[in-house]
Amino acid sequence: MKNLLNPKWLIVINTIPVILLSFIYYNEFDVIKTLLEEDSIQLWYNFGGILFGLSILLLGYVLYSIQQKKEVSVFYAFSALSVYTIYLYIYSIYSSDIIPWNIPRWMLSQDSVLYPGTFLMPTLAHALFIIVIKLTSKAKGLKAWKSFLLALSIPLLTYIFAQIILPLWQPTSYRYNNHVLVVGLVVGVILFLFFLIRSIYILSIKKGKNWSQLYLAAKFLVGVVFPLLGLLINNKFNSVFGDFNTPWFYIIALTNGLLICVTSSENKQHRLILFITRCITYSFTFYFFIVFLPFLPLSVIAIVAIGLGFLMLTPLVLFIIHTQELSSDYKFLKNFYSKQLLIISGIIGFLVIPTILALSYQRDKIVLHETLDYLYNPNYSKDYNINKESLKKTLEVVKHNKSRNSDFFMSSQTPYLSSFFNWIVLDNLTLSDIKIKTIEKIFFNTKPFELRAERLRNKNVDISNISSNSTYNETDNTWTSWIDLEITNANKDNFTSEYATTIDLPNGCWINDYYLYVGDRKEMGILAEKKSAMWIFSQIRNINQDPGLLHYLTGNKVSFRVFPFSENEIRRTGIQFIHKEPITIKIDNHKLTLGEKKETLINHKKNDQIVYISSKEKETLKKIKRKPYYHFIIDTSHKKDSLINNYIKVLDDFITTNNIDTMEAKISFANTFVETEGFNGEWKNSLKEQEFEGGFYLERAIKKVLFNSYTNLSNKYPIIIVVTDNMLDAVINKNFADFKIAFPESNSFYHLNTLGYLASHSLVRNPKDFVNDNTVVDIDNEVLAWPNPISPVAYLPNDSLPNIVLKNSVFDFRENAIGESNWNTGLHLQGKWLSDIFYPENTQTDWNNAVKMSFKSKIMTPLTSYIVVENEAQKAALLKKQKEVLAGKKSLDLNERTQRMSEPKLILLLILIGVFLFLRRRQIINNYKPST
Repeated sequence: MKNLLNPKWLIVINTIPVILLSFIYYNEFDVIKTLLEEDSIQLWYNFGGILFGLSILLLGYVLYSIQQKKEVSVFYAFSALSVYTIYLYIYSIYSSDIIPWNIPRWMLSQDSVLYPGTFLMPTLAHALFIIVIKLTSKAKGLKAWKSFLLALSIPLLTYIFAQIILPLWQPTSYRYNNHVLVVGLVVGVILFLFFLIRSIYILSIKKGKNWSQLYLAAKFLVGVVFPLLGLLINNKFNSVFGDFNTPWFYIIALTNGLLICVTSSENKQHRLILFITRCITYSFTFYFFIVFLPFLPLSVIAIVAIGLGFLMLTPLVLFIIHTQELSSDYKFLKNFYSKQLLIISGIIGFLVIPTILALSYQRDKIVLHETLDYLYNPNYSKDYNINKESLKKTLEVVKHNKSRNSDFFMSSQTPYLSSFFNWIVLDNLTLSDIKIKTIEKIFFNTKPFELRAERLRNKNVDISNISSNSTYNETDNTWTSWIDLEITNANKDNFTSEYATTIDLPNGCWINDYYLYVGDRKEMGILAEKKSAMWIFSQIRNINQDPGLLHYLTGNKVSFRVFPFSENEIRRTGIQFIHKEPITIKIDNHKLTLGEKKETLINHKKNDQIVYISSKEKETLKKIKRKPYYHFIIDTSHKKDSLINNYIKVLDDFITTNNIDTMEAKISFANTFVETEGFNGEWKNSLKEQEFEGGFYLERAIKKVLFNSYTNLSNKYPIIIVVTDNMLDAVINKNFADFKIAFPESNSFYHLNTLGYLASHSLVRNPKDFVNDNTVVDIDNEVLAWPNPISPVAYLPNDSLPNIVLKNSVFDFRENAIGESNWNTGLHLQGKWLSDIFYPENTQTDWNNAVKMSFKSKIMTPLTSYIVVENEAQKAALLKKQKEVLAGKKSLDLNERTQRMSEPKLILLLILIGVFLFLRRRQIINNYKPST
């Protein structure tokens, strides 16, 4: 332990933690500073300045000691222990003023109030170790049992105080009583830990046979019995200090304890092996020492209250013993090996367990990201092979880390390791509950789940006044239009209401501005990354403050929400659109025509990648009929092998009844993955050879059909027939409106059930719900060939609505085409979005750039959202969250839940004392009650 006297340790123990603490708190303060009163801001400056000054003084002392080649002095240890204890105590008093309770906790990191205690506790522990070392000599007269008895006397005196003195305590001022109790407790805890550490230290440095046997017995208890007992009790009682249920904790705890108990050999090779293996398990000892360090102040109360508090001290005592054993090994081995070799070997050994853990997490990350790519950023031309066992294990960890227990410091997470997992595997983000359920359904065919609709309080909240204003831009022959709305809440109840609706945008129309009046102030919308904006909206909505939100759903459908509305309140808001030709926008029951007809000529050669086909131009295009071919998708999910004969019969009957030419037909077998082949005489054998496993991932199968149809343009188009006994069990997360350009003939696909009935379904609205049952296939559909039927580039729906055409399915993103609020910019961004629909594997590398281009142009895309927030703090929180999202994987999510209110663990001690003393006082009072 004397290595702790090296002043360089203070850089690791104090300087680096203080730098990290300052960085965290600077980011926290930067978000909430506009919500703080002047007194709170001054407290931030005062506590920050004092901590900075203390750290500079300490760093100066470290540099001086290094230069003078001096050990850390006992004077420093007493000073650091006193000053930082007082600092933390005063901080605990003012913590509710530094971060007032009116500050929304979703703006802050989890339990940010606790960070000073967590980051400064190593400094206090180190100072206490130094005092023990300096005040303990190797004189033979020292008795470990005396120090141990002195340590035990502290809980005993605390108990006597609670039983005898406290009931007789004359009431004075409330604050005075609290200060006396807390100061007395702090002093008692420090003395308790001092004598306990001193007794262990004396025991470890004593020589002689009797001492060795006593020391071995102590090592066995502290190294083997107490850790295993502590793990069992912790896991038995709802993971009080965190979840340590995995068998590896028990295996490593046992191995670590036995290695500590092994008698050190005088053989240098054996001793070197023992040294390295002890270094390997030292990371385990160090981990639990760090985990339990913040709880050391609770140990005295825990011993008095429940008698098992000594188990909380096991990591501390084990850390001292393990460190002393390594120090002894090092002193012996340096006589035979170079110091550099021993230090390097020790560092490598210490990093073995963390490295194995990191590699395991990295493997989980690869499997999870491959799964997410398959579901949300797939390459439709690629076959996937995903390790389901690893995926299942990873999902269990993700779900476990998402669940929280808010009872004091109890948590279902594993301290630090859960955060380490989230950092490596999830980029400090998470998976939404719906994505987890979707993955489980697709890969493991879990029970069907229903999307729980968000509870909207928008009844009787309607538009009371609406108007529009359009301006024509002669430069690029486009329109800019504003729609201004007044929305009134006619509800008579006391619940806060909101306005929520959807808007269908015509092709070639984009939203490029938004405002909402917050009180009498007109607040312009912020264009933000979509997930960040929706998360912020959800958090603000939960505390009844003012957000407004616009974002794309699927296709050209946009969600529009304003919140909150009090009784009879009228709120004013507005949306700006840019469009090429006159359009009609419908909002609820209100239709508005924006713009007027202008004779303009659209030059398609201006953009060699994407073109806008106006309604007028479509009138000149020739109508044609493409030849349909049937594409059957058969459900081969788990347990559907019992339906093989039914599938064969209904397909044969369907083909015969409808006189279908199967030469051009195709068939796909769909479960977790999709296997497609030509519909030939071997399809029945292929069906029988399928592995019926996983869920029925119909969305993937249909998208693959649409992808192949669109990217291999021809005079044929697919009619999709889904063959399954239960359409509702199919996995379809959303409709296929984004793929609209791939099915110009019809929005329908069909379901053929095992009884032979055929029902039609919509590709653009609620695909799992049938439109018509017991119907027939519609094959009499015309389309428009652009630019001509001889050499078509695209086929368009036969209607009077404008369309957008990609000349090439792979879109080359050109930043120089981006201009602010420019219609051609909107067309360019739309082209990139359409291309990514068919080649989503490119989006992970492109989406950051696509989001930035949306910001630059101020045009909302399916990746971004317009949001109005109430104050500067909410804007800062939005930007902070957006930065986190853009640094992670596109298909990962933010936490769905509002962050809970933090319970400062610095105050937990007071709570435990209060509960304990209250119960004792009540017991005494009851004892004095007269009998009746």
